[in-house]
Amino acid sequence: MVPKFPNGSLIPTRMISTDRQQNNGLAEAANPAADAMTKILLETKRPDIAEIEMTLFENCHLNCSFCHHDKKSHVGLSRAEIFSKIPLVEEHVIKMKNRADVIQINMLGGELFQDRISEWAYDVYYDFMVEIKKIYDEHKQNIKVVWVTSFQFVKRDRVQKLLDDLNAIDIPSYIICSYDFDGRPTKGPYAKNIEYFADYITSINMVATVPSVERFMADDDEYFHYLYEKFDNFYFDDYIPDKGFSHLIPSDSLYLEFLKFVYHNYPDINPIKDLINNDKNHMHCLALNKVTIFPDNSTSNCRWDRYTPEDFNTPLHRKDNASMMQAYMDENGCLSCKWWDKCGFRCYTQWDWKTRERDLPDCIMRLWFNYMDKTPQNLITGFNYDETKK
Repeated sequence: MVPKFPNGSLIPTRMISTDRQQNNGLAEAANPAADAMTKILLETKRPDIAEIEMTLFENCHLNCSFCHHDKKSHVGLSRAEIFSKIPLVEEHVIKMKNRADVIQINMLGGELFQDRISEWAYDVYYDFMVEIKKIYDEHKQNIKVVWVTSFQFVKRDRVQKLLDDLNAIDIPSYIICSYDFDGRPTKGPYAKNIEYFADYITSINMVATVPSVERFMADDDEYFHYLYEKFDNFYFDDYIPDKGFSHLIPSDSLYLEFLKFVYHNYPDINPIKDLINNDKNHMHCLALNKVTIFPDNSTSNCRWDRYTPEDFNTPLHRKDNASMMQAYMDENGCLSCKWWDKCGFRCYTQWDWKTRERDLPDCIMRLWFNYMDKTPQNLITGFNYDETKK
């Protein structure tokens, strides 16, 4: 289906590309008129949910291969610094009024629940969320809070009390637990917390780095199979690249094989599940509805604050990645693609990363949709724990 303007008229397939300039790596760039047009084009693909990605601090006691935070940083690690983010939250809540059914807050570190800060942090988190809820109520917005954790902590009673206390005052609070196929231990605190917080877990999230994708496709991770049987909601996040780590970004061909593997083996994993089952989907990127708040109170649309123009093919504009969205649509011919309604697109930041491996002649998503259109699913699911093989 060819997309249309809200008034029903057809949209030309490459109407903005001539207004874009190739990135010369020298400065940030923005074209407000062109960006506004891109958002009109994507209005029917804009998700119903909005997001505030709240990175309180980067301090962490772990060193995961896919995470590039400054683990020793103390920026943001105080009540005053955390509370200083409240005006930024209110700014986004006002911006999203009448544009989203729910504004979800993703609470992140670092590791928010690390034991060494537990004596003071949880009271601060609670008080902070009480103030945030007042803003939501004032502007008649629905709130949902998810706490993202590696589950590498032992003082679980305080975490449970935080979640219970917030839920008791109508601040719906859940846990997103990350699962690492490549390196982070699952024995000890992780496994214990999985059982202890099972009723609080809204999703188990993985990051699609090269090592994780390869291990996932090897399909020999027995503990993952246990989790897959125990929980309903799994989500594969695209890896957000960083300087010097382009080797962690799956090549186009590997990513395509990964999508095929999910189609045949784990079709209930999000966000791929919707792309398999639904004829119409929103784009997965929440950038049109999102703000990222960093520990120092700088903000971005969806990119790290340490990115520079040299990292991307498209001119970098931290507050708005509409130019990157348009470049993606132009290069892949999205507006004339028969899968426009069904497609959720890719992570624009990863797609535009200058040094990732591009080894396919066509759009990954189009190749995958064409594959599913012609290939029976023939589900291969389940795991024989006695034989430790499928």
